Amino acid sequence: MKKKVIFAYALIAIGTLSFTSCSREEKRDAADGVQDAQDKVENAADKVASDIKDGVNQTAEDVKREKDEMAAKLEEQRKDLKREIEEAEDKIKSASAKEKDRWEERRQKLKSQMNDIDDDLKDIRSDMKEDWKDFKKRLNKKIDEIQKDIE
Repeated sequence: MKKKVIFAYALIAIGTLSFTSCSREEKRDAADGVQDAQDKVENAADKVASDIKDGVNQTAEDVKREKDEMAAKLEEQRKDLKREIEEAEDKIKSASAKEKDRWEERRQKLKSQMNDIDDDLKDIRSDMKEDWKDFKKRLNKKIDEIQKDIE
C-alpha cells in the first residue's frame, strides 16, 4: 500500500516536471499516467478497506460463536453445582452436628461458585467491557477449578 502511494506521488512529481518541459502531447500523456496511478491507489485503498471490514465481521462472528459455546459450558457447570448443592442440603438434614458444619461450609462454597457462574453468564450475554481473550482464559480456569472441586 505504501509503495503504491509513493509510486503515485512519484508519478505526480514526474508529471509536474514533465509539464514544464514537454510538448502538449507529452504533458497529456504524463497527466494520463498520473491519473492512472491515482486510480490504482484509490482502488487499492478501497480493497484494503473492504478486507478490513471483512476481517472485522469474521472476528465478530468468531467471538459470538465462542460466547455461545462458553455460555453453554457455564450452563452445564451451573447444573452440576445445583446438583451438588442439593446433595449437600440432603446430607445436612441427616448428618450429625459435626458433619452438618462441614456440609454447610461445602454448601456455602458451592453457592458462592454458582453466584460467580451467574455473574459470568450475565457478562457473556451483555456487552462486555473486558477483553474477550482474557475473560475466556479466566473463565476456563475457574470452570476447571470448580470441576476439580465437584469431583
